[in-house]
Amino acid sequence: MAIEATPQVSVVYSVLIPTHNRPRLLRACVESVLAQTFPPERFEIIVVDDGSRLPAARALRHCLDGGRVRVLRQPQQGWAVARQLGARETRGEILVFLDDDCRAPEAWLEAYARVYAAHPATDGVGGALRPGRRMNVAGCKQYRGHLDYFHSLNRDAGMHADPDTFGRVTFTFGGNRSFRRDIWLEAQSSNGAAVPGAWYFDDTEIDLRLRELGACVLYTPAAWVEHAYDLSLAQRLRAAFRYGRSEASRDPHSLPAFPHPAEPSSLHGRWQRLRVECPAASFAARLWYAFTQPLAWIARKLGQRAANRHGTQ
Repeated sequence: MAIEATPQVSVVYSVLIPTHNRPRLLRACVESVLAQTFPPERFEIIVVDDGSRLPAARALRHCLDGGRVRVLRQPQQGWAVARQLGARETRGEILVFLDDDCRAPEAWLEAYARVYAAHPATDGVGGALRPGRRMNVAGCKQYRGHLDYFHSLNRDAGMHADPDTFGRVTFTFGGNRSFRRDIWLEAQSSNGAAVPGAWYFDDTEIDLRLRELGACVLYTPAAWVEHAYDLSLAQRLRAAFRYGRSEASRDPHSLPAFPHPAEPSSLHGRWQRLRVECPAASFAARLWYAFTQPLAWIARKLGQRAANRHGTQ
């Protein structure tokens, strides 16, 4: 009597997590993906270590025994190059991009799968960001900036702009989104090589290339992840430096106008806005943010200067 071979189940989703020097957040992120209720044989996890001081493979050694997590490592070149490296190594039909400072609920991948099943012609699906259990003033400002980015850019593009409801969009949150592998690679190819040392804007440029290709991208708040919005001063300064370096490395005419609400001219007006935007924060927390914000401005300018120096060499 012949024994039938067990059909081979293929990987459908490839979860890509770029990381740099955030071992504690990375462990929580990877553990949340390993805990998904989606069948484990249908997805893979690829972590791309962008030159961390503590190698990601060591930080994740307790997660590597089962063979469900692969770690790639490159010299520090920024998130854009890391995403490209990871995408080239994937086996899944659909790439799911997740930032290392995010944690996914157990039904996260199932939420993505439901949208792809209901809309088989779609080329990509974006998910939502939610604050974690702790959020300080800097994180509150960052979260509001993420929501403004989604709303303003999609509204100006004539697309769905409500982050709380389902719809077709052009721009998605870079830290939680997915695309069919073939069209993402095509968009990446037409976008050119990633700029080494650039951490920001590559996701927006990919969105624009996908729109030029006629891609259909949907957004579902059901595929949400919890984002760490509790930023230390050191994290703020690193982010500001990287932002400045990234914006100085880009052609300013290649990107849409990002939402930057006009700041009140007076210190009193700025303080009042901070109270309105972050009502749950204490007086001391708001004061610390206001006192240290000029340092972030200086870090951004230093990043711009570093990029300009590199470009003239």
